[in-house]
Amino acid sequence: MFRVPNENCQESVFELQCALIPGNSGASFSQYSQVQGVRGVTGGGWGFNVPSPALVAAYEAGDPRKDATIIFRGETTPEGDAIPLVGDNPMYNQKSYVPFSLYVNGYNEGCQQNIRVIRYAEVLLMNAEAANETGNTTLALTSLELVRARARGGSLTILPKVTTTDQSALRTAIYNERHVELAMEFDRYFDVIRQGRAAAIFGSRGWIANKNEVWPLPQSEIDLSAGLLTQNPGY
Repeated sequence: MFRVPNENCQESVFELQCALIPGNSGASFSQYSQVQGVRGVTGGGWGFNVPSPALVAAYEAGDPRKDATIIFRGETTPEGDAIPLVGDNPMYNQKSYVPFSLYVNGYNEGCQQNIRVIRYAEVLLMNAEAANETGNTTLALTSLELVRARARGGSLTILPKVTTTDQSALRTAIYNERHVELAMEFDRYFDVIRQGRAAAIFGSRGWIANKNEVWPLPQSEIDLSAGLLTQNPGY
């Protein structure tokens, strides 16, 4: 789904178009892959956006999405790239990864990789969540199962069907599915806030209720508004 040959495939709803333009490195400016790429390798990236141990623990046993989402230090990728056993980061974002063989000297590493913004699995999970909240358990379970069935492939021994009809339990299952299915795609922070769980999940990292639900307004914009704009509470 996230490799360059699969850009704009049938599962894509909206993605930002990026390209490596021969002879024009200045126009080949995407750094999405570069800033998240593997540190410590020739031509590698910056190692930002490190997967957390909590994300690793969130995957069910045998869920193939864990290895498809996270590059672990010391592994060899399916494309044959050896990831150093030692280094600054224990893990990297697999979804932003571009095989080293596609790097071109003089260009940002991975600048040809499109940025996936919305894909079909997320639409299904939106549908599942909305259906559950409106009492349509059958539709919620159907949409959720489409995502899990795709992830499990032909195996029937991993990722069993979710069968609960309890609204609260199903809500938790859908939240968990969004966590692992959309991991490293920049949905998690906003999901947790809108779900009302931010204080419990992010509080240990300094997240403050009634403040961090929104971001501060730039002082320059407040100044330009001649006082019409006021700073958000807490900033």
